[in-house]
Amino acid sequence: MQNGIELTFGNCREFVAVPDSLRIKLPEVILSTQRLAFKVTLRHSIRVLAIFSFLWLNRGNLYAADKIVADFGGLGAFQSTSWVAKDLKIFDKYGLDVDLVMITGGARSVAALLGGSTQFSTGSATTPILASARSSEVAIIAAAYNHFPFSFVSKPEIKSPKELRGKKLAILNFGGSHDLAYQLAFREWGLKRQEVNIIPLGDQPTRLSALLAGHVDATIMSMPHLMVAVKAGYRVLGDMGEMRVNFSQSTVYLRRSYLRDNRDIAKRFVKAYSEATYVLRTDRQRSLNVMAKRLRIENQEILNATYDDAARRFTFPPRVNMAGMKDTLDFFGEKNPELKGRRPEEFVDETLLDELEKEGFFKNLAKH
Repeated sequence: MQNGIELTFGNCREFVAVPDSLRIKLPEVILSTQRLAFKVTLRHSIRVLAIFSFLWLNRGNLYAADKIVADFGGLGAFQSTSWVAKDLKIFDKYGLDVDLVMITGGARSVAALLGGSTQFSTGSATTPILASARSSEVAIIAAAYNHFPFSFVSKPEIKSPKELRGKKLAILNFGGSHDLAYQLAFREWGLKRQEVNIIPLGDQPTRLSALLAGHVDATIMSMPHLMVAVKAGYRVLGDMGEMRVNFSQSTVYLRRSYLRDNRDIAKRFVKAYSEATYVLRTDRQRSLNVMAKRLRIENQEILNATYDDAARRFTFPPRVNMAGMKDTLDFFGEKNPELKGRRPEEFVDETLLDELEKEGFFKNLAKH
């Protein structure tokens, strides 16, 4: 019988003769082919396994990026938590594609939030408290800065707070933290609201320009603009960070309905916000880099002083100072019946922070 192999193609069969010289080598060829196929398959399997292992080990960083919009209230060092989270890609780490927008003034911030233009707001506690008292839809979920960051700065010839009587004091706007700040300061200084001409002028650069041009006699400032005014010879009448009153100046607030429907996103936002707060307290150089970029500061003396003034007052973990909330509620309760007798817990939801605490998130951050 002739030696060979039979090949099948569909319904057709064909016999192929194999010369005697190849007949002995044929099994070796088949075996070599099988070995080669096994090696290729093994290499492919190893690659697939490696990719799968990488995805599994990094599954915490591989969220589908959720697009959200968050605001910040102005250009002060105490507002830098969201900048650090954005510029150092901490938001990205937790699967968040965050568009940061500046909205000055608490009333505008809350309006944007309730209107759905933003999902998270980062401002003082005053306006969300008032909004929550009227609708109960807004909740504060974290606070990175639980002090007033403000100082009162005046013309050099004004030597004491009492000399503000009859003078022009520029603030950001009515109804926000500036409104509360000067009224609390006036109470400590023995001044009456009607004795000083209060002018809402807008953001810090605008107020600083007005002070330097002589259009107002004094204003409320924070770093770095505060140091610019001081270096120009203007006088600091009082540092509210050293006063008796407590206040949550930089908070995160959102709609309660959003928290209910998007709790995972909110939790990741708080994770990023918390990590950014930790960076601000512990990583001087990276924090300085962000502040220099966002505040456009080239003067190293001003930049370092700005960081030194703010960093020591950031709160980690970023929990709300409930004593400060009570002070705020008591003050506003005098003129707003809807706030009289209310408790801080009615306006604050720290359940996400509680979960992270229980999971060891904050301790793990501190270990790195």
